Amino acid sequence: MGNAQSVKPSVTSIISYEEALSRITGEEYEHLQTSFDELLGFPDRDSFVSKAFLGFPEKFSEQLYKVFAPYNHLSLERLLVGLVIMIRGTRQEKLQLLFYSMSSDGSKVSQEDMKSCLVSWGIEIPRNIDILFTVSDACSFEHFLKWVEKFSPNLGVYDWILENDGYGFICRGVRAFQTYHQFLAEQASFTEKQVTALEKHYIKLRKLFSRSKRFDLDAMYQCLHPLYTHEFSQRFFHAFDLNKDGTIDCRELVIGLSAILEGEDSFAKFVFDMFDEDGSGVLQPDEVENFTRMISTFCLVTDSLKLDDTLPEGTIPVSEFVHWCNNSLSMYKFLSHLKNIVYIVFGVKPDLTFNIIRQWMEMEANMNLITGKMYYIANNEWFKGSGGIVNNSDILAPGQANGHKPVPSITTEGGTLRRGLLQGVDYQIISQVLWCTLEDWYGCDTAICRRARLTPNGNVILELFPLKLNFYKQPRPARVALEALNAPPINFQSSIEFNAVSDIPRHVLSYVGVFYSDDTLSSVIEFLSTKLKLGREDLRLWKMLTNQKLTLLDETEEKTLDSLGIQHSNNILIEIRNTDMSWPEEVMNIVTQNRDIDRRAPTARVNGTTGLNNLGNTCFMNSSIQCLSNTRALTVYFLKGLHQKELSQNNPDSLNGLLALRYGTLVKNLWSCSSRTIAPLKMRWTVAKFAPQFSGFGQHDAQELLDFLLDGLHEDLNRITTKPYTPLNDSDNRSDLEVSVEFWSNHVSRNRSIIVDLFHGQLKSTLKCCTCGFTSVTFDPFSFLSLPLPENENVIIEVFVVRLDPVNKTTQYCLWLNNEYTLNHVRKRLIAKIPAIKHLLFVDVEDSAVKRIIGINEPLHNINFPLYAFELPGEGAQPDDYVVVYSRHYATIDKYFFDWQHRQVNLFGTPFIVPSTPDPETSQSATIQERIRIYLVKMYGFDDDFIDNLMFNINIKKVKQGGRDCCLCPWKELCYGHKLMDDPDLGDCGYLTVDWSSAVVHLIRQYDDDVTILQDSSVKEAKQRQSQPVDLSLCLKGFTKEEEIAEWYCSRCRSHKNAIKKLDIWKLPPFLIIHLKRFSFQGGKWVKCKRTVSFQDSFDPSPFLVQSSQVSLSDRMRTESVTHKTVLVENDGGDDYDEVSIASMDDDEVMNSNNRNPLESTKDSLSYIANSMKSNNISKKCNDMRPFYDLYAVTAHTGQIGGGHYVAFAMNPNRQWYYYNDSQVKKTTKKRVLSEPAYILFYERRNLRLDDLLPNYGDMDRYGDTHFDYDASIIMKDVLESAHRTEKKSCVVQ
Repeated sequence: MGNAQSVKPSVTSIISYEEALSRITGEEYEHLQTSFDELLGFPDRDSFVSKAFLGFPEKFSEQLYKVFAPYNHLSLERLLVGLVIMIRGTRQEKLQLLFYSMSSDGSKVSQEDMKSCLVSWGIEIPRNIDILFTVSDACSFEHFLKWVEKFSPNLGVYDWILENDGYGFICRGVRAFQTYHQFLAEQASFTEKQVTALEKHYIKLRKLFSRSKRFDLDAMYQCLHPLYTHEFSQRFFHAFDLNKDGTIDCRELVIGLSAILEGEDSFAKFVFDMFDEDGSGVLQPDEVENFTRMISTFCLVTDSLKLDDTLPEGTIPVSEFVHWCNNSLSMYKFLSHLKNIVYIVFGVKPDLTFNIIRQWMEMEANMNLITGKMYYIANNEWFKGSGGIVNNSDILAPGQANGHKPVPSITTEGGTLRRGLLQGVDYQIISQVLWCTLEDWYGCDTAICRRARLTPNGNVILELFPLKLNFYKQPRPARVALEALNAPPINFQSSIEFNAVSDIPRHVLSYVGVFYSDDTLSSVIEFLSTKLKLGREDLRLWKMLTNQKLTLLDETEEKTLDSLGIQHSNNILIEIRNTDMSWPEEVMNIVTQNRDIDRRAPTARVNGTTGLNNLGNTCFMNSSIQCLSNTRALTVYFLKGLHQKELSQNNPDSLNGLLALRYGTLVKNLWSCSSRTIAPLKMRWTVAKFAPQFSGFGQHDAQELLDFLLDGLHEDLNRITTKPYTPLNDSDNRSDLEVSVEFWSNHVSRNRSIIVDLFHGQLKSTLKCCTCGFTSVTFDPFSFLSLPLPENENVIIEVFVVRLDPVNKTTQYCLWLNNEYTLNHVRKRLIAKIPAIKHLLFVDVEDSAVKRIIGINEPLHNINFPLYAFELPGEGAQPDDYVVVYSRHYATIDKYFFDWQHRQVNLFGTPFIVPSTPDPETSQSATIQERIRIYLVKMYGFDDDFIDNLMFNINIKKVKQGGRDCCLCPWKELCYGHKLMDDPDLGDCGYLTVDWSSAVVHLIRQYDDDVTILQDSSVKEAKQRQSQPVDLSLCLKGFTKEEEIAEWYCSRCRSHKNAIKKLDIWKLPPFLIIHLKRFSFQGGKWVKCKRTVSFQDSFDPSPFLVQSSQVSLSDRMRTESVTHKTVLVENDGGDDYDEVSIASMDDDEVMNSNNRNPLESTKDSLSYIANSMKSNNISKKCNDMRPFYDLYAVTAHTGQIGGGHYVAFAMNPNRQWYYYNDSQVKKTTKKRVLSEPAYILFYERRNLRLDDLLPNYGDMDRYGDTHFDYDASIIMKDVLESAHRTEKKSCVVQ
């Protein structure tokens, strides 16, 4: 018989699902089902422990999960059965659940498993547990049940389950806490409803007028401008700002508004506070003078107020000022102004609203429009009525009445106005402040907003009829098209037919928006990118002539919409870059072969500035190709067709010549100046064919792709078809020159191509045995110098210092320290910076609670930063001398599984410390409570009256370190903490919580946002030091420094030994490629080094060359003439490719319509590049050994691994630097190039002669004395001639 498969224990083995349903009500089932759906989501173990069994010990919950979800899947049925057993099961059923949680198969429990479970639950193992296992190592449930009934062992949390039957699924009454709005209403003369409305209006004003996201003085001035002066705004703000923190919160606003409206005395005190600058409660003579002066000029549109009563002389206390105000007629007029501000600006609705509105409109009518400010248009008929919704339908153009908006507006300007309207007859112009209030009081159907602008004749007008534009978007990224593009057709056929994309809608009307004719295109793109939450370079705009015919709007110049020909009701396409960095329009145009796309710029194109379309995360390929294409000697080689004469047909290591032919065609198109962009499809397919690691949509390394290109081109163009065997002889104490020549001869006997001529150099590798001293020297070729980036031994140590006195605000410090130091070094540095601090406690704070206290001897590399450092009382403070205080509040939730879970505990804010040493005349608890009160007053800036009220709404409780559980009661008591005042002293408890009631927690969070964290100057200094660039010379030093390696085979010792290895640069190529090794594999994953490398546009690498290697350049050039090898590449039979033999690779058939002769285009490109190489009085010989190199291209990488982006920078033959971002190519500056996060640097040696670099075939033109120098006049002539001969195309597929 076979062994039966063991069955995992489950709750449904104890009672059935039907039985469990019978024990609960329908209401309880519905509540449980809703909680399961909304709380658990994906019901795995983590959600079971943290949500379903929130409040239980974690280890106990994990054990129960095995019984609730025996096959690692939690269902509603099993959860219901398990909860019913725990809550309403019999004693035997509950014990069976406990037994199953310890058993692996449900039949027996081993002694080891039982002890392990009990220990993990924090239960002391019962003394008589061995009785269960006297007969066997495992006991059955029957034996376990008898043992429990006989001995009643301590089962910890399970004892609580056995003893309690009252916890159900439905909460039996939730304590009703006073709400925040009720609390504020009690402090002011407003109702709860009015406070709620005021808060909403306050938030609206803050969003509209605050640049700092807080209601500060600038926001107040923007609300009152231009009717009231800046000085009035400043003093008005001062009276509201009770805690003088430069910000008005909602509570301060409610109290201030109440003071103005409540009565004469409170109004007079408010005015007094406006001028009591020092808060002394007495107006000094200068403050009285300020009051007298400002009261006559506070409003810019009314007659001056003259004080009808003389103020008392000298200082004026508040009582005298109140008495004077109550008897002053002029102050009554001043009060009416303040009340109007309360009503109109802050939205407090009065009884006679229309009178107030008309008074305010009369004031606004006397003010001139302000350029750039937004105003609202309101139907004049509404102001003649008696209220109701503000209806603008009568003044809107036909088709827009009743606010019908089938397409959402992305701007706030509203609908189109009817022509022929008259101001004052048909409509009124009102301020944004007034409109916000009307909207709150009455509501509106359509808000019509317009901007004031300056006309050429100097008048400021409201542009009533701005440009209303229709904005389209692609419905989704062109994923189907991309997948098709990345799957090459059979035999690389040039025709591209993808039926799968024909059903995809190209463009969908998504928004309408209103802009102005003098808006610049750049400002529109900036607005849209902000509104749509997109990166600035992830968005482009197209003008849609038809759904298929588009024109790219070029923003390289600051042009207005008017100058771009954008008119009312034009259709604009918002193109959003795909996550793989491709542009949807480019992909779809390639797929559909759309000829109607127009991407012409207003300026003539320059040879070599053609972009490459991103085909789905192909920026790594595009950037590498652009840099390689700007290696001018290599480009001339391909443009002259020399590669066709050197295709290596019989080389077994070649790629059948396909890569060389494909790259040659691509270079011809890049330099022909015949198209704006090219879709390098066939290049992509060719690369993927021979290097499958670069296929698909993944991100790849640009250096690895470049390495593949150089190696593949070399093998395709290798002049050596039969590679001889070349033994590597040891140096054997021979001279370096002799050995290097031997190694180089061996190398070129197997590898001889244009790639070797241009890019290959030689490294000297020295290995010295650490045991016998034997030295081995070899000379190896290289095409890249892969330089390591020096690692920083120092790291930024971020610490937030929390002081005992909150007047000294929490301050962020950043220290630049060695990672091997201990925390004691941090302590010394901080105490040196803050002499007042004597002792610090370092803690790791997570979720507003102390996660762990860290000793000062802890190494920095073991610590997760940032840390919090609490100032302790006294130099030698002990744990009994202070207490850590948390801020906590309770949230009532509707979805839960056990009764007590409806009350959720939440910690917020930063913990703080208060001394616990009692005062002589009071108890320790009373002393601590008073110190906490004082701390809160200082930290939040509460006024004394408010804090007195506040202390009645908070409780201070003793808790554990985590801040959520009582430090005195066992878990089963479900206690959140004992009140501090219930005991005279603190006892062993070191942590307290301030439990805020729901009445004030909303306000506390507002204050908490206002509690600023100061930044010490060390933050900026440390970050500057961290971001300080490392010089390229240090990378070269790191490359050539000695290092010890293990397991090197020493030929003298005849065994593997440790050795010292050193690399030296022996010979540099004409074109030097430097690879900065930013990516490394650490801790099982790839990471990127973000250090900035400082490099120059020219440098001398001679300090890093071995001095004895100074041989003439002619020694590294070819010593034999090149054998003429003509390879037929023309195929009259068509464009099909033979996978074995070399056939035509011409791509012209897949280009868009091109009237330009390809041969003529190639000649122009050659002429353009060649003319840039003519020299003035430069030596014709190439034996000048000063190895100066000039930068000509850079590949840069931004972002993280897996989500970054490659771009290229290259210097054109016209000496202008260009920025290549896939299809986007534009001019840039050398300064920007040198500041980019470089990944690959391309350098060109000075004074190189083209004739010495290119092979000499008798039937090809020579360039004689042509050098790599520049003649701008010849260049521009060539560019202009080329531009006139060239008809620009939209996109080339090649």
